[in-house]
Amino acid sequence: MKVHKVGLFSAIAIPVTSMVGSGWLFSAQLNAQLAGNYAFIAWVIAAFIAIIVGLCFAKLCALYPERGLNAKCVSLSHGKDFGMVFAFAIWFGLLAMIPTEAQATVQYLSPFVEFTTLYQGESLTWSGKIFAVIILGIYFIVNYFGIKLLAYVNNVSTIFKISIPTLTIIVLLVAHFDSTNLTLAVNDYAASSIKTALIGAGLVYAFNGFQVVASFASEIKNPTRNIPLAIIISVAATLVLYILLQFTFMTALPHDVAAKGWTSLNFSSPLVNLTILLGLNFLTVLLIADSIVSPSITGLTYLGSCSRMLYAMAEKGQMPHWIAKLCPVHHLSKRSLLLNFIIGIIILLNSASWASLMVITTAFNVLGYMGAPISLAVLGSKKTSTRLMTLFVFIVLSLLLTTLSIKDFWLSNLAITVMMVIYAILQFKQGGFNWYGLTFVIFLWLLMLVASSVILTIILAIIFFVIITSPQFINRLGHKVV
Repeated sequence: MKVHKVGLFSAIAIPVTSMVGSGWLFSAQLNAQLAGNYAFIAWVIAAFIAIIVGLCFAKLCALYPERGLNAKCVSLSHGKDFGMVFAFAIWFGLLAMIPTEAQATVQYLSPFVEFTTLYQGESLTWSGKIFAVIILGIYFIVNYFGIKLLAYVNNVSTIFKISIPTLTIIVLLVAHFDSTNLTLAVNDYAASSIKTALIGAGLVYAFNGFQVVASFASEIKNPTRNIPLAIIISVAATLVLYILLQFTFMTALPHDVAAKGWTSLNFSSPLVNLTILLGLNFLTVLLIADSIVSPSITGLTYLGSCSRMLYAMAEKGQMPHWIAKLCPVHHLSKRSLLLNFIIGIIILLNSASWASLMVITTAFNVLGYMGAPISLAVLGSKKTSTRLMTLFVFIVLSLLLTTLSIKDFWLSNLAITVMMVIYAILQFKQGGFNWYGLTFVIFLWLLMLVASSVILTIILAIIFFVIITSPQFINRLGHKVV
């Protein structure tokens, strides 16, 4: 059966489309609120994290160019029981972002829809949620016809998605530029505010799309070359865009608004509210249009990625095997796609707004990222340089997790623990579960306990990484590395 494969441009367009989603509509304001002028450094650090994790995935794709690799890489290196926690985290984290993108569109459109109230207070109304469900339906339809249609929509929309933010930057800089805004709150923030902004302002969330290209590994031409290139180029291009947007947003604000302090900003639709303040009506119209296109194309790309992840998990025996059935025409699992669509609707109906989902989904995504260096340390080169590189990435991600609030850390740990206990019980009934598979869950609770200490976090991360990537631990799991 011939599988349609896409080239480098599409491989770049897929992550770019995912990264220029709802993040660009909201993160400039949130970043200014949490980090002030340190916002620019925070963007660079978030992009650096995306690249180092992305290159781990790229190396794994070179070794195993398989569908949904980012969800099953740890299962390849450590077996399905230990790998389940990472597969669940990365799949659920990405899945939860799909309704988040639909929410972003509805939230931005809400001030301009007069026949009903879509957004009230700080949450979507039932009318808003129904509108968002219809948007999810469009994501489903586009994905239903496979990678060829998805890539076509992606390629066309990527040009639009890049051109609108670029035009926004140019017009705002020409319309109003006040560099004194950058000096107003210099003493109100410290360098420590950067770590708060990485997750809290949605910066890691904004760059999360870098990983979706790994889900399409088996559908990309020359993955050894094109996947790392796609990750580096897409993250670098998106970083430039986000930094320029941050600078433009902070300098284009009217001085009387900025003088109240970055923490006082409370725009529900930040860029649209700003263009209305400046009287830029034509740009307001374009931003409203882009608030539909940018989150929507990102959402449908995430849905395609999630369907491939769930398929990969089913293929490894971590999900019911009936999901792992490919459509012979479009070469994707329609069952997986439908299941993700239904779960996305459930998440949407039980959440309030974009911000309410963003932090917790980012926590799951970071947990999923941690599987990449762990897996590469076992499956990749045994050179000392590779081991040190993967250890470094794991330490960085461990430190990133400690920036979560204790409430969000506790909730994500609890969700992972409950899921793993349920999985362990089901596996035990079906033939057995290796209890070493719960090792990572124990690590997460210990990490939460030492989160206030950078030194203890680093020591714990090093000890844990060395243990779980050792041949002795792999043997304990009863797994034979292929």
